Amino acid sequence: MKKITPHTSLYLMLPVFLFFTSCHLFESTQVSTKEIAKASKWSAQDIAPSFDVCEGLEGNDNEVCFKELIITTVSDYLNNNIPEANRQIEEVLLLIITVDKEGYVSLKDVDFSNAILEAIPNLNNILVDAIYQLPQAKPAIKSNVGSFVVAEFQLPIRIVAQELN
Repeated sequence: MKKITPHTSLYLMLPVFLFFTSCHLFESTQVSTKEIAKASKWSAQDIAPSFDVCEGLEGNDNEVCFKELIITTVSDYLNNNIPEANRQIEEVLLLIITVDKEGYVSLKDVDFSNAILEAIPNLNNILVDAIYQLPQAKPAIKSNVGSFVVAEFQLPIRIVAQELN
């Protein structure tokens, strides 16, 4: 039988030691939902979507230009294309508008009552067409990710129609 020398025991113990000290490499790191939500919130360093006509404006001015172009384009289209309502109505619609990673603007959802649909039956199609009148935007950039992201926002629209006698 061979005698174990100090060098031999060192060679035997080294792999065992490395195995136990490197176990942290196999641990999974889990990010909490709270941390993800915090990192996803919009911050002052993030860049909101923009249109070419707003180029050169910074900060809040760029955001105001972006919103005003949307409001003007949509309201002009609605004023010129909504047919006469078949009854009196006054309601606020809530449009959910999305600017995707390529800058395409689309209507994600509309929140309105059945009463307005009865008064203006093809309103949903008119709203989709109004959004398609918008030019392609420059997408939003999330600073902590460093890439284009989808931006979503709400646009309230007040519809007032009077019944013709």
